[in-house]
Amino acid sequence: MHEGVEGWTIDGSSDDPQILADATALLDQELPDPRFVSTDYLRWAYRENPLGRAWERHQHVAEGGGVKLVAHYANMPRRFRGPGGASSDGAWSLNAVVDHEHQRARHFSRIGLEIYGEAGALGRSFVVGVTNEKSTGAVVKYMGWRLIGPLPVRVVAPIGRGRRRMTHAEVTPAWLDSEAFSDVAATVDRHAVEGWATDYTADVLRWRLACPQARYFVHQSDDAVLISTTTKMGPVPAAVVLKVFPTTAGSARIDATPAIRSVTRWHRATFAVYAGFNSSVRVRGVRPPRRVQPSPLNLIVRHLDPTIDQDAIQLDTFEFLDMDAY
Repeated sequence: MHEGVEGWTIDGSSDDPQILADATALLDQELPDPRFVSTDYLRWAYRENPLGRAWERHQHVAEGGGVKLVAHYANMPRRFRGPGGASSDGAWSLNAVVDHEHQRARHFSRIGLEIYGEAGALGRSFVVGVTNEKSTGAVVKYMGWRLIGPLPVRVVAPIGRGRRRMTHAEVTPAWLDSEAFSDVAATVDRHAVEGWATDYTADVLRWRLACPQARYFVHQSDDAVLISTTTKMGPVPAAVVLKVFPTTAGSARIDATPAIRSVTRWHRATFAVYAGFNSSVRVRGVRPPRRVQPSPLNLIVRHLDPTIDQDAIQLDTFEFLDMDAY
């Protein structure tokens, strides 16, 4: 319990299934998404991460003669790799949600600061997250985050030269246990980086691609491996490029646009969407105005270790696979 904040907090140390069930219901109520149809998604995110268990907080209040979950937030462990083979154990921020009838009651700020303190005490360096326009100002002002800026978005049409030699595979449990996955995992994420980027070891990549209620595809060309999914924007089918892994040696940036065109055609999609940035990759496409994007996202970062200068934290790569939008 915390002075001035209604109710009490439960952390994530208990395996009581009702805790994840209540969190799933609150997320589905406030942020509806197909992933919140069962507790499978939160169990995968919080309990099955090969890097360890998430730091969770569940804020409850007494209401109507019972107990109600009114706020939930989590940070999951993440390892980052940096220039010269450096590595850093940090975190990823996700699932910040407050019941609409309990807004502005300090629930989120209280449980957030508690999570950051716990993760920092365990040696975690910094945490990365994304937030919408509405929430950005509050988390920067009251919770110590630094705004890096809006995620750039590119829309790529399937018109133009593609890649002739590409292989395509759907990610299935059998594929994740196959030699084909082992070959991909041994090839990707070996290029040099200029700043911090998610470290996709084989175990981390296998876990990330096993996300429940998600459907992923892997595409291989001579110089890159791409991860994609599909969506619909109204009645229009679209491909979504979640990740581009360069697989060639050298410091020159690869142009992923031809491969993205081929992926779009393979999906029989009208266009492809790529969001984020990668210092080793160039994606040529149209920049849609932020006002027409369904939910423009801002990239934010916060130190967990107070001795770290968070203004000096520079990210090399951040793409859809590095977050939880898909």
